[in-house]
Amino acid sequence: MTSQGSSPDNSSMPPDFGNAAGLLKHFGRSASAENRVSILLGLLQVSMTISLAWLVARLLDQAIYQADASLPVLADWLLLGTILVTRAAAAYGQSRVGNRASVKIRAALRSFTLQRCFDLNIRLFPHFNAAEVSNLLTTEIDKQRGYFADFVAQKNLAVLMPLAIIVSSAFVSWMVPLIFLFTAPLVPIFMILVGDKAASASRANIDQLTRLGNLLTDRLKNLQAIQLAGTVEQEGQQLFEQSENFRKSTMKVLRLAFLSGTLLEFFSAISVAIVAVYLGLFFLDKYDIGSYASGYGLFDGVFLLMLAPEFYQPLRRMGELYHDRTDAVSVAEHLLKLDQWYRSRQSEVTAQPIEPLTRLQVSQLQSGDPAKPLHAPVSFVLQAGQKLLLDGPSGSGKTTLLDTLAGLRPPAAGELLVNGQPTALLQQPGWFEQIGYLSQQPELLFASIRDNLTLGRSFSDKQLYTALAEARVDDVVAVLPGGLDYMISDSGGYLSGGQAQRIALARVFLHQPALLLLDEPTANLDQHTATAFMERLAYYCRQGGMLIMASHRPGERDFFDQQIQLQTLTAGHADNTADAGAGS
Repeated sequence: MTSQGSSPDNSSMPPDFGNAAGLLKHFGRSASAENRVSILLGLLQVSMTISLAWLVARLLDQAIYQADASLPVLADWLLLGTILVTRAAAAYGQSRVGNRASVKIRAALRSFTLQRCFDLNIRLFPHFNAAEVSNLLTTEIDKQRGYFADFVAQKNLAVLMPLAIIVSSAFVSWMVPLIFLFTAPLVPIFMILVGDKAASASRANIDQLTRLGNLLTDRLKNLQAIQLAGTVEQEGQQLFEQSENFRKSTMKVLRLAFLSGTLLEFFSAISVAIVAVYLGLFFLDKYDIGSYASGYGLFDGVFLLMLAPEFYQPLRRMGELYHDRTDAVSVAEHLLKLDQWYRSRQSEVTAQPIEPLTRLQVSQLQSGDPAKPLHAPVSFVLQAGQKLLLDGPSGSGKTTLLDTLAGLRPPAAGELLVNGQPTALLQQPGWFEQIGYLSQQPELLFASIRDNLTLGRSFSDKQLYTALAEARVDDVVAVLPGGLDYMISDSGGYLSGGQAQRIALARVFLHQPALLLLDEPTANLDQHTATAFMERLAYYCRQGGMLIMASHRPGERDFFDQQIQLQTLTAGHADNTADAGAGS
């Protein structure tokens, strides 16, 4: 399969976020207008709350406490109704504006994530696999709804709304505002203490979800092999155990959320009770402190008592939403991990032009981790039309060496020369355009057979069927409903493993790369099909193509011009060089 690379436009790259909070702040700016409107609507609500407390206190004072008692008139009832309706409308509008801000920001986060994935292309793996990216784009970003819809505006309102109530109460008493000021820190202090535990639990919950997704994806992809091996029950038990781990981590998050809510309600209730006890003892003439010269009347007491719970409401609301913040930070850390991986890959790789391949030279090449190479150094020269066999026991590094030659992994040591020039092949679009690589588990798109073959390029049906015939799978496609337009999944749909592999082979033949890298391509083929396939490879090489193939079949060795016997590294064996002899 030929791979296309692309170089992203670094001029449009967002700044380095630094940390998770910086990432959330950056994307929060895309809904700054909605957040300002939400804050204004919150201030409108608190102004209506203060007005409601003032009006109710005045009406009760006039009806009960004053010597010339009078009941509310129509104008009073209309004013009361207007205040209640305005407050309810402001709350509804704030919710709608917050949801719109959340949708906008989450769309920006998904666009950012997808763009990073598209820019990384094959470099996304193995650092991020399909299940992890899927969870990030769906479940994890969706969990940020509450943070962007409510918390971002509420963290400002948690300061402005109590401040407005303190100023309003200060016109009646100097003691009650002091009580507010001294008791208010209790709520955020315990919110932060429990919130830190919740943040740790949220990160662990995301890890468990990712592990469950990875496990499920892997087992579904290899379901046929699991059935043939007769290990369905064992694998099902493993899935159950991982789902139990995810359930337990989710319940731990919920327990912390309930604990936090209970603490917030407890301390808010105590704080309101302190105000109520202070006013009650004052009216019982137990002391005479906290009021101005005229003392307290019924109006003052009702006004202050109605404001007390409203003072703690924004703080309690922010405490409830603090769990949304911890979830958002956990997800932002995951996004930051993706962004940092992208930036590190960009700094390591610089796109450079690569000449059309006519000669590939490998000198003392080792693949794997530079600190722990998988195999002894190998050296060979491959000219147009030549065929090279990679042989060696399982675990000797054949697949990793092919990945390195394909430019998917950096070499641990050694040098690669293209047409005599030392060339860094890692993630080079110019190299991807010249090679075809078929791994042990070929990747297919969730699309039609035609789209899987063409990969966006234009080919006639005759060319497509010719490639299918060369891979000995044309008769299979011909009887499928829709033929070339038959839809298959990324795991091959209703095709067998061998049929899916042959479609991937047809794709390689169709694009006619200069260098063909094959990893056990005949492992799932019967002897007759494998022989026909090797004949097609011989024709490909006679046309000037180069072939490097890993295989365990002894009968195929005479087919190759050269053979590399990979040797695994052991102690005292690090400098041994593998044989590079002519096989025919």
